[in-house]
Amino acid sequence: MPQAGPGVARLTPTAVANYLAGQRALLKEPPQPDGETRQVVLLRSAPTWEEQAILPWNGGRRARVAAAPSVLALYQEALSHLGAAGPGSAEDPSLLVLLTDREDAELDPGILVRAYRHAIQHVDNWDLIRETFTASGIDPRLSDETWGVAEALLEAAPAGGWPGLNRQVLSRTHALTALVRRRLLLDEAAPLDIDTLLLWSRTSSEGPRAYRALRDGERAGLRCFLADVDQAGPTADVLLSILEHDEPSVALPFGLVAAALWHHAPAGPQVFRARGRAENILGREYPDEAMRRYGESVENLVARNAQLLAEVTPDAERLAGHLGATEAMGHSPYLSAGLEARLAGVGSAIAGRDLDACRAALRAVQAHHLAETARTRIGRARMAVRLVQWLATEPVWTPDTVAGALAHYNAELSWADRALEHLEAGGDTEPALSGAYEALAADVRETRRRMDRAFAEQVAEWTAAGTGPGSMLTVETFLERVAKPVVKSQRRLMLLVVDGMSAALAGQLGEELAAHWTEYDPTGEKKLPPTRQAMAAALPTITAVSRTTLLTARLQRGDQKAEKREFPSLRLWSGQKAAVFHKDDLRPADTGGRFGPDLEAALADDASHLAIVLNTVDDGLKNDERLDEWDWTIDDIDALTPLLDEARRQGMAVLITSDHGHVLEHRGVKVPTPEAVSARYREVPDGGAEPLVSEAEMVLAGPRVVGGPIVALWSADTRYTNRAAGYHGGVHPAEFTIPVLAYLPDGATEHIPPGWRQLTDTYEPRWWKLDTMRLHATSAPRSVKTGTTQSAKPRRTPKKSSPQDAGLFEVAVSPQPSETEGTALSVQGQSPVEQLLDDLFVSPAFSDQLALLPRKQDPARLRQALAALCENNTLPQTAVAAAAGVPPARARGYAAVLTQLLNMDGIQVLELLPDNKTLKLNPAWLKAQFGLGE
Repeated sequence: MPQAGPGVARLTPTAVANYLAGQRALLKEPPQPDGETRQVVLLRSAPTWEEQAILPWNGGRRARVAAAPSVLALYQEALSHLGAAGPGSAEDPSLLVLLTDREDAELDPGILVRAYRHAIQHVDNWDLIRETFTASGIDPRLSDETWGVAEALLEAAPAGGWPGLNRQVLSRTHALTALVRRRLLLDEAAPLDIDTLLLWSRTSSEGPRAYRALRDGERAGLRCFLADVDQAGPTADVLLSILEHDEPSVALPFGLVAAALWHHAPAGPQVFRARGRAENILGREYPDEAMRRYGESVENLVARNAQLLAEVTPDAERLAGHLGATEAMGHSPYLSAGLEARLAGVGSAIAGRDLDACRAALRAVQAHHLAETARTRIGRARMAVRLVQWLATEPVWTPDTVAGALAHYNAELSWADRALEHLEAGGDTEPALSGAYEALAADVRETRRRMDRAFAEQVAEWTAAGTGPGSMLTVETFLERVAKPVVKSQRRLMLLVVDGMSAALAGQLGEELAAHWTEYDPTGEKKLPPTRQAMAAALPTITAVSRTTLLTARLQRGDQKAEKREFPSLRLWSGQKAAVFHKDDLRPADTGGRFGPDLEAALADDASHLAIVLNTVDDGLKNDERLDEWDWTIDDIDALTPLLDEARRQGMAVLITSDHGHVLEHRGVKVPTPEAVSARYREVPDGGAEPLVSEAEMVLAGPRVVGGPIVALWSADTRYTNRAAGYHGGVHPAEFTIPVLAYLPDGATEHIPPGWRQLTDTYEPRWWKLDTMRLHATSAPRSVKTGTTQSAKPRRTPKKSSPQDAGLFEVAVSPQPSETEGTALSVQGQSPVEQLLDDLFVSPAFSDQLALLPRKQDPARLRQALAALCENNTLPQTAVAAAAGVPPARARGYAAVLTQLLNMDGIQVLELLPDNKTLKLNPAWLKAQFGLGE
């Protein structure tokens, strides 16, 4: 049923027939269709009639119905009918009904006097409405509306009529809901909530235009209806006022600005002035509560739609500038000004070395809804807070053996180096942060410098003494101690030598590898918990010495030829095939190949062990361009991803290690010496005592110094040669300490190499955690040899998925007096994770979900798994299973249990990511799903 013009409804055949049947004067005429007297009935209607011209009514009676869109058409139809000869017939009934939208004043009295009742007749709109809705009655609250609702309902009726009610009463809510959807061009099933209207204002150009075209009374009536608490609520009134006085695209940006002005920013003269300017957009003044609620509604909408937030924020910031509200936007949790203000707060907390303030500031910046757009900056801030925590423990050099020094660097100091590299890699554009980073990095470098010297002195003393490695893993003992057990296990080995990889870089790769691989300790002492291992490089720490020693299992200087020749002939292979592949072997022979033909053949040979050298890191060090240590991924190492995929497909054991580490160039000073040919060491002339030209140098001699004594640099900020991206050859712990990562594919339960133990705990130092775990720096007995503090057993904490991933909870620490004299600091706090889990486990909804699980679950294991997820948000299935004490083979099934437990009503509290290996927890939805307090 097409719509009529403004204010005039179209009459249906039923409406016309019902009107005629209700007129007693017309019923006095004989019922025969021909009738004795010709009559004309004028009905107020939209002048359209698309039905049959002859309309049956009241049993056997008939009338002809015609449209009269103009006064002239009305005259012609009426006079033609009245002047026709005869009383009428079946084809030309005596009764004519003319539908016209003209007024009485427009018609000649001579026509009106001959028309039925001498005037244009009006049909009762409510009767028509009842008929078109097939309703048994009308809700009095609807008929009491005074803004023309009846006319609006008739005018807006869809082509097929309003959906029928099967003789039920037409309620006010039903009628006005239908009218709103038609007038605003909303979908027929669209809920009339504030989210629907806000999105409509942003995505529909025709809808808001249609609303603005309505009569003033109808707009007011619809706005009043939508403002009902049972509909969109009072915020709808604010929204529709914006649409009446400004462009629809302003509605959402205005909401973000309003939230800052009326909710987040503290009241003050500047805020009050900006509020007054903002109200000009509305055309009238609203209560503060209405403005606050409107702002919150917009924030709630964009919080669930990152793309929408990205679209709206630039407009909101421009609007804020126009209103003079830029300063107030610094309090917004959705606008970039608010993010910058929170980052500045982190800088202030770091500068003050206030751990409680660091925790609060970091949580605030991570809670900002634009945090995802500043992952790198926030990741750097997180690293800075970690360094504040590390310095808060007053770190001192604790090891008194080289083996202890390697373990200490691998487990503690390499993490500090990794965090420091984040600061060195880029700083920040926010002055408060950049200044804090500079001061913090200076303190960290000074602390590390003292430790680096102590490390080098221990290595020099051990090397000169010629003492054997004992239980310490070294490059020359690596194959015998680590690779040989794999051969015995009847599992193929892929040894990946990432030339130049440092322990800090290996830590990053290890976090990514955890998504598909299970890590093992291949050599650790059985009395200690399994942990990630490291080994000592040969000296000097260059490829020709340390890599050749690694691949030939004896201290020597060599090249690729020596490695290819000796590696397959080692006795540890027990006659099995083994081969080494270098850079040239990785180049495919044709466009469609992955690797060179020899490597492809070895991979396809299920009886062959492989060692593959990857040169991406070492090659990068030689470039003049800056090499960022902090953002390495598996894909950044050429060929590493396809090699790991092939190894996983074939069930190989994988060892990832290097031949030496490296130091990066940041503020390096060139040490002047004429005979140096390497960046980080120089040879000592035969039989001579070489004078040191810099306090950063150390003399190294003994059987592990291949080729005779050398002078090596121990300071990370010195070099002998021209500037490059990084260097190696010296005796800095990052160069001398070689990381060892040992893996089996996830779910491996057979052919475990003898002596290999799965890492059930992680390798991060305790201070690395950004939560409320207690940190204690206590005094320890002094070492007689070094004058430094001896180490306590390292503490471990649950694993995180990525240094830049924002965890749910951050560090909460405070200085505490110690009962032990000499104790530097005690850092402690109450864990919000524990509080959250306490609330969760007493939640009725959670108990109901537990009861629905097909098998009863151990609450202690569930709590451990959920604690790991709450602390990290994103974790591999195997890591979650390990936290709960579940074997890796059951990780996937246990993940399914957790998903069934946490997800209800279609809400993805716990999500399995597309890699089918990683779980992601949504903390906000967890709280909302189970009614947990903030």
